Amino acid sequence: MLELTYLLLLLVEAPDAGASAASERPPAISFDDESAKLPRTQHAMNSPNSMQCATRMSPISARSHDRWPFESMSLTSDWNGLRTDLEDSGLFLQGRYTALMMENFSGGLDTGFFGGGPIGITLTADTGKLIGHDGGTFFIDLEYFDWYNDRFPQQNEFDPTGSFVGSNGNFINADDDTFAAIAQLYYEQSMFDDVCSLRFGKMDANDTFSNIDAAGSFQYNLMHNAPSLNLYLPTYPEEATGLQARLNIGNHVTGHFGWYDGTSAAYDPATGVTGPGTGTRGPATFFDNDGHWFLITEWELDWQLSERHPGSFAFGAWLQTGRTTTAGSSTDGVEDVPGLYMSWQQTIWSGDKQSADAGGGIRFFGQFALSDADKNPSPWSLMAGLSATGVVPGRPADALGIAGGWTAFSDNQAIYQSVLPNGDPGPAGGHETGLEIFYKAQITPWLYVQPGFEWIGSPGGGDTSPLDDDIIGYVVVGMEF
Repeated sequence: MLELTYLLLLLVEAPDAGASAASERPPAISFDDESAKLPRTQHAMNSPNSMQCATRMSPISARSHDRWPFESMSLTSDWNGLRTDLEDSGLFLQGRYTALMMENFSGGLDTGFFGGGPIGITLTADTGKLIGHDGGTFFIDLEYFDWYNDRFPQQNEFDPTGSFVGSNGNFINADDDTFAAIAQLYYEQSMFDDVCSLRFGKMDANDTFSNIDAAGSFQYNLMHNAPSLNLYLPTYPEEATGLQARLNIGNHVTGHFGWYDGTSAAYDPATGVTGPGTGTRGPATFFDNDGHWFLITEWELDWQLSERHPGSFAFGAWLQTGRTTTAGSSTDGVEDVPGLYMSWQQTIWSGDKQSADAGGGIRFFGQFALSDADKNPSPWSLMAGLSATGVVPGRPADALGIAGGWTAFSDNQAIYQSVLPNGDPGPAGGHETGLEIFYKAQITPWLYVQPGFEWIGSPGGGDTSPLDDDIIGYVVVGMEF
């Protein structure tokens, strides 16, 4: 706890030393709607309720930087007019620093302080403004992550909780000390008055697929994407080269299609090696990956029960092709892993139409996912929760939320094994449950502080679970510059 308190004090005072950036668009002045996410799973710029502190960031629209210091939308303000000039020309530069500080008070593999600091810098180019070519967007995202803590003994991991789902979706993979990469680099072209679009390059698939906007501020990874996707989805820190398409059918139906390099999950039985991971690599394995693809589609229907009560429902299906790894004792791997998921969001209260359109008010959300228990460590999961923005008197940009969920694990020992306290393989089957609650205070448009609490029951599953329940407290501090 001393480390947690010390880091928080340093970060809250960081603006005096020229701190960096927040992980999502601050909504204190206006509710802008952009999305983002992160780790073993992941996010970045979201609407008021979806302000996750992910390491990745999405393209952004113009914002106000011209008031200094506290009213500005970023710590470094307008750069004496240069920033506004660049944005008028179609170039949007953004930076963010997020401090993720957690304390496991009891349970899991070990107790103690753990956390890390994602840094992201993005450049978005609007080709219409820049060179007169309408409908084009170029996006590059540079990401860096460094753990605050050392590895815990016995398990030799940075996260002591033992959670398979992930205590924080913004952490990098447990084997990595740091992460530095061109996380995203793509070009997208909108066509036929934005009826459809095509995007090619290195992308974070979770920006589009299995992404629940209303759940963006939660840290427990179940709120970000289905655990059945943990080994396969090309998301932070394993973004991948791919081709993505969008099709609007009428005003309320949108289809998305993704074809990604699936090499991160590729498994070679002869060597026992998985990968290579795509997160720090270019497009080479997309063009020569020995049949390891991640294919996914998602269809979304949105509606308005009234002007203050928007809602949506999404259905997704995916397939990881080729021979891939498991989380069990198998030395042969598995072939062609399939999965389904469905998610929903519904505003149940909002003060006015403008707030509702931007994601304000109280929203009910959830997701249910299925996969094959003889191929996937997580055959099914269920998650639901409530998030709220603009409901606290005098604090129109503050957010709060509560959510929980259940993740089941395969009874097939070849596909899944839990972890014993000493790090050895444990029993298959069982389940992991999770509950999270948080309050997010928007201190300035570019600075927020989010304290929260997580309870993880039977972390990592196992029948019977070898680990005691985790009790976790956390503080997230995000700054945008």
